[in-house]
Parts: sequence; structure tokens; C-alpha cells
Amino acid sequence: MKKLSIALAGLFSMAAGVMSISHATTDYPSKPISLIVPLGAGGATDVVARVIAEKLSEKLGQQVVIENRPGAEGAIGVHAAAKAAPDGYTYVLGSSSTIAANYYLRKNLPFHPVNDLTPVSTALKDFFNVLVINPDIPAKNLKEFIALAKASPGKYNYGAATSGAKICMESFKTMAGIDLQMINYKSSPQALNDLIGGRLDIICEPVATALPNIAAGRLKAIGVTSPERVENAPELPTVAESGLPGFSFSAWVAVFGPASTPKTAIDKFSSALAVVLKDPETEQRIKAINAAPMVGNAEDLRQLLHAEMQRAEKIVRDANIQPE
Repeated sequence: MKKLSIALAGLFSMAAGVMSISHATTDYPSKPISLIVPLGAGGATDVVARVIAEKLSEKLGQQVVIENRPGAEGAIGVHAAAKAAPDGYTYVLGSSSTIAANYYLRKNLPFHPVNDLTPVSTALKDFFNVLVINPDIPAKNLKEFIALAKASPGKYNYGAATSGAKICMESFKTMAGIDLQMINYKSSPQALNDLIGGRLDIICEPVATALPNIAAGRLKAIGVTSPERVENAPELPTVAESGLPGFSFSAWVAVFGPASTPKTAIDKFSSALAVVLKDPETEQRIKAINAAPMVGNAEDLRQLLHAEMQRAEKIVRDANIQPE
């Protein structure tokens, strides 16, 4: 009888545990969700994150809180997400640069893109950039800037706060056959401000944050990194048509969670994000900052990350970029 009582007690305990898990899954999310942006406030990724978070909060019934954790070209913020509790309440808005490129550009990356993170959902694509120079640089276009740099190797510099910006500029250097000195920054807005202030010569800046400064005369554009001219600024020539045929650079953004995040939480978050990205108002706000929605589930993101890591490895190798 005693053994039977113990066995029954064990079964009741297991049943209670299953009911508790089921209840928790049904109630998800039952508290605010943290969405880490591993870059500084005010940058293109931060701007679009806030657009998405606002709509996600409405869809999920819980606030999605943006948490900026810049530094180490995005590695600090991604690492914070990787070591967070895998309970579905912490995600990171990673990208082709902060997740994939960083793996090949940083010697001591504190996380592994595949082993320490769980793909959740794709989010955005076609984040093109503009090569912009300080207006005091005596060059009217891309060819003239390349000629200046070739005439004075090492004289001109560029700033980069992200691995993507670094790959963009290093790819440009390689194709143009020029020598530019790199200056690392903690955030993209800092590099942008220094370029405007004359402390930098050139940067590879996201279209969304570059256009207002170009229009105001604070920056001079010498080429867009898209294959074709961007819709919001058709007057700006591409780098490819301006003297470097075949040059193209863009980034994508997606949501990742800590390894072992419950599939039920991932599926619910991913489904909500898909609805948000298909919303006409959200789509227009995303296009307004020169990006495009990219609807896709966890498996889509897993395949995208695999392809991007192969691409990043080749770019870093071909440009002979040394990990730091």
C-alpha cells in the first residue's frame, strides 16, 4: 500500500508538472518581452526595431521593450541575449553583421552563432548603404575620391561601428585598390557625427540615416551600395555604375533567442512577427527607412544564417581582413 501511495503521489506530481507547463505555454507571453538591439540608439537598426516592437506589443498583448546594448560591433548585445534565460522573454535583433560577420572578424567572440543562439524569425532585408564623405573632401564623385586616395595612400580614414560597415568599407578598399585607415567606434551615430564634424573622411552609412544629412548638405554621397538606384533617392548613383562594376553590399536583420528557447514560444513570437511584417502600415514605415520586410520562420532563418556565414567568410578572406 505504501509503494502504491508513493507511485500515485509520483503520478500526481508529474501530472501537476505537465499541467503547469501547459498552462505556462498557453499564457505565453505573461510578462514584457525584452528585444535587445546590439547597437546604439538612433541608428537604422534601432529605428526599425521600435517600429516593429510597437506593433508586436499590440499583437502579443504584452509590451516588447527595446533594450540598447551597443559595443564590440554588436557582440556585447548578442552575448547578453545568448546567456539570458531561455524562457522566451529575451530575444536579440541580430543581423548579417552582428551574428555572421562578427564570427570571422573578432578573435574572441564570446558566443557561437549556431551553438549559443536559436533562430526565431527573419525580419528585414535590403538594408543598403551609401558611401558618404565629408563635404570638405575635394571630390565630387566616387572616381575623384578614389583618385585622391590613390594619390595619398593612408592619408584618408573611415569610421566603423559595426562589422557590416567594416566589411562594406574593406570591400570597397579592395575593389578600388586604395589604402584607408580604419577607426573603430562604439556606435554608428558617433561615427556619423564625427564625419559631419570633419574628424572622419568617409563612412559606409545606412541609407535611412544618410539621406537626411545628404539633403541638408552635411554629407556628400559618392555611391549607393545597392545593385540599382534606391527608390527613395533615385538621383543618387550606385557605386557599381560610378566606377566599380559588380560592387554591392546590403544587410539583413532577424530575431534570435538563447539556445534551448522553447519551440512554443518561438512559434508564437515568429507568427506574431509575420503578421506585423505583413501589416500595410508597418510595411510602409519599413520602406520609409529604405528596408524591406522579410517574412520567414525559424527554419528559413537557420538556412539564411548558414548561407550568410559562408558569404562572410569568403569576403573576409578575399579582402584579407585580419580578426581583431
